[in-house]
Amino acid sequence: MLNYRLNRQTPTWHAMAAIVVAVTVIVVPAASLRVIAQDAGPRALTGHVYDSTGALLPAVEMTLIDGRELRWSAITDGSGTFEFTPIGAGTYVLEVTLSGFRPLRTQFTLDTAKDWNRNITLQVGSLEETVQVTAKRPTQAPVPSPRSTGPVRVGGNIQQPKKLKHANPVYPPAMRDAGLEGVVPMEALIAVDGTVASVRVLGAQVHPAFARAAEAAVRQWMFSPTLLNGVPVEVQMTVSVRFSLVD
Repeated sequence: MLNYRLNRQTPTWHAMAAIVVAVTVIVVPAASLRVIAQDAGPRALTGHVYDSTGALLPAVEMTLIDGRELRWSAITDGSGTFEFTPIGAGTYVLEVTLSGFRPLRTQFTLDTAKDWNRNITLQVGSLEETVQVTAKRPTQAPVPSPRSTGPVRVGGNIQQPKKLKHANPVYPPAMRDAGLEGVVPMEALIAVDGTVASVRVLGAQVHPAFARAAEAAVRQWMFSPTLLNGVPVEVQMTVSVRFSLVD
């Protein structure tokens, strides 16, 4: 009180405004940090698993993996709901499997509160077909002898397609006479009506003669529609046609 050098006048409104701004700059970031810290967990990771028609999928096996390769497991209940024990913020990998559907592996980051609730959609799995095409050595007439296996196991809400029409690939005479053998890996798309909508040869080292013979046969195949929850859906099919010579 005795210090005559101190300014004891009432602060002007400019000074008061500057003080308010300074306090805001200090307090607001601190509050924001507290909110972010609260959002960062740990909390339970929850959500639902659907198929492509929007139906919920029960009994889906799920594995959550963090950056240190620690793992948590969960299985969806009868309503397609899953829940992992509380986990903190960070980057994780989620693996999802169910018979008849394509395995899913996805990476995501948990940061804000909404990230701890996730919905997953699984796609119908692909079919597999293997055909063995044999022929006699060049001194004898070709005798195609294909052997095929049915589609891979499907389950859940998928109705297994059945092959209604099969066409045997024919061993190309020029390849047989030259004593050449080969394998043609292909990917085919079965349309909703069971027809083969498209065929694509996957191998770059396949002889065109073998590729044409295999593709011509596969395009003639016919399947019953693949039903997912009673609704016809498209499905990928992996085909392997092996051309080999026998004595």
